[in-house]
Amino acid sequence: MTQITANLDDRLIKEFRDVIYNRSGLRKGDFKNSLEEAMFNYIIRYSKSDGAKDFAKRAKAEHSA
Repeated sequence: MTQITANLDDRLIKEFRDVIYNRSGLRKGDFKNSLEEAMFNYIIRYSKSDGAKDFAKRAKAEHSA
């Protein structure tokens, strides 16, 4: 596991948390899981590498199972 430290806009984090809360209730782990899902979706949508897209699709499927 890798820990990421980033400075993000407070409004962006608030809106992201609000979406997570409305979707799943913001239980323990929901923020991390939603962030990972967003990253998988970003890779699937924007990566030029088929290998990276395949990885993201497999990982997303395992993650949601």
